[in-house]
Amino acid sequence: MFFSLKKFSNFIFFIIFLCPLSTVELVKSENLNQTSAVNTKINPNYLNSKKELQDYIIDKGDNLFIEFFPAEELSDFYSVNEEGEVYLPRLRETNVSGLTTSELEKLLEKKYAEYLISPKINIKIAIFRSINVTIAGEIRYPGIYKFRPYQSSSIQDFQKNLTSNTLNKKELLQSSGEILPIVPIRNETSSGQNQLLNEGRIKDRNNPFINYLEKVKDGNLTKISDVIRKAGGITSSSDLKRIQIIRNIPVDKGGGKKTALVNLDALLDDAYNPNDIRLFDGDHIYIPSLNNSNKAQVPKSVISGLSPRFVKVNVFGRVNNPGQFMLPLEGTLSDALDITGPIKPLSGKVVLIRYNNDGTIFKKKIAYSANAPRGSSRNPYIKEGDLITVTSSVFSKTAEVIKEITAPFQGIYFTKELIEGFND
Repeated sequence: MFFSLKKFSNFIFFIIFLCPLSTVELVKSENLNQTSAVNTKINPNYLNSKKELQDYIIDKGDNLFIEFFPAEELSDFYSVNEEGEVYLPRLRETNVSGLTTSELEKLLEKKYAEYLISPKINIKIAIFRSINVTIAGEIRYPGIYKFRPYQSSSIQDFQKNLTSNTLNKKELLQSSGEILPIVPIRNETSSGQNQLLNEGRIKDRNNPFINYLEKVKDGNLTKISDVIRKAGGITSSSDLKRIQIIRNIPVDKGGGKKTALVNLDALLDDAYNPNDIRLFDGDHIYIPSLNNSNKAQVPKSVISGLSPRFVKVNVFGRVNNPGQFMLPLEGTLSDALDITGPIKPLSGKVVLIRYNNDGTIFKKKIAYSANAPRGSSRNPYIKEGDLITVTSSVFSKTAEVIKEITAPFQGIYFTKELIEGFND
């Protein structure tokens, strides 16, 4: 009886323990089937390149990686010099400025068809030249801003492989500077073959280009938001929904310029925005003004990082602690003078000097009042780089003049008293 009860209890435990496991396996199986069903719905075109660089125009300062097929020995880095040219085997100095990579590929394939059998050439921008972007409109500090070059991540990996200990024999021969021939060649004339074979290329991996990679490895992609930050951030009148991007058009598409409207309003609430597009050298950004200013967007831009938190100003004159100070963005004159300590007695008006957006110098005497509304004429907002001087009043100047005039007489008087004291 005891044996049968024990058997029965084991059977019950077996059922209770295995049922959940079988259920889990069933759920897993169903999930796998659902995942497979979802994956089959993804269009293979999802893997296609976005062709972000299809309109990128090559110019001086760019560094290209040109891949030759089937003459792989020619594949290497080629730097675009100040004349907009690269030095290529057989072709020697070759002008590439103003072309896109696809345009250059087609032209080189036609040129090398004279020397190679069915050449196929692929070109990648290894290092992008420094970027100069112009920003104007409703921005704190309009102007031209320069950004560091950007190095492709795949080129960074290639650079690491150069210094690894896993170089094969061919790579070791190349790094030693040994001359390698170009193959295959057309069987047209023996003189042409010999000239092409003897030309070759020196594959020296310890060249200035490889060293240049080290200097730009920390460069990042430059986006619209980066330029806005560098230009001091937005104002309460900046219209982020209608930002204009003006870009050069490649030669094969007619040349000239094209304009696109971009909405970056979402950047005030979220640091990521797909409309925050990548910029290239020569791009122009124009930010229009709102019909009615929006005071709330400046604090939001500070929190999101689109605008800086602080600006630097210089305060001199009749204040307790003159010098350079950091003020909150859209800080006022009263904030600056509060930081420098109380204004000294017998002080006059405050002089504000700054650069206007058009490059001219603005200079104004302000009848400062600490109790005036923020942003008013007597307590204006302060901008980056402002010079603030607290002048002396008429009474202070009069006292200083009297002091300058009487100082010599005071010296004579004290000298006379000193002599008479010795005589006594």
